[in-house]
Formats: sequence, C-alpha cells, structure tokens
Amino acid sequence: MEPLIESLNQIAGILVQIVFSAAGLWCGMKITKNKMDFTGTLVIAFVCSLVGQLANPWGQIFGLLSMFLMLWKFAAAKIFPDSLFVVLVSWGIGFSGKHLILYLAKHIQ
Repeated sequence: MEPLIESLNQIAGILVQIVFSAAGLWCGMKITKNKMDFTGTLVIAFVCSLVGQLANPWGQIFGLLSMFLMLWKFAAAKIFPDSLFVVLVSWGIGFSGKHLILYLAKHIQ
C-alpha cells in the first residue's frame, strides 16, 4: 500500500478511536450519574489515543491507565466500580472501532 494511503488510514483510525472512546466515556458517565461534559471526555480520549500510539503493548497499557487516572481526577468519580467500568467499556469500544476501520481500509480495496 502507498505510504500516503497508509498514513491516512492511521489518521482515520485514530480519529474513530477518539470519537468512539469519547462517546463511550460520556455515555458511561451518564449511566453512572457522574457529571462530565462531552468536551472533557473528548480531551481525555484524545490524550489517551496519542499515548496509545507508543510501541505495543506499552502504548495500550499506558493509554488505558492514563484514561483511568484522568477520568478519576477530572470527573471525581469513584475508583471502583464507576471509573473502572466506564474506562474498560469505552476503551474497548474505541480500540475495536480503530481496528475495524484499519481492517476495512486494507481489505476493501
């Protein structure tokens, strides 16, 4: 695949991961009745997606931990079960969405 197309696929994957993770965080915060606006969840998802670009598996581990710590700090949510549940579900949604986009980009051509 061309380097430009590969770069655009990576950027699209990161953007999808940010949006899906932010939506999952926001929905999870509404379900657990913690207060946080969508902009805050978007910032958390953006930072965690950038941290997640480190080499595997450290990027994924540090991205997950940073999402957990930022949500705990900025939303004042309880560590367990609120923050843990919300982070695991939203991180899984974002991670799956990113890899689905990358898979489709490689196999649809």
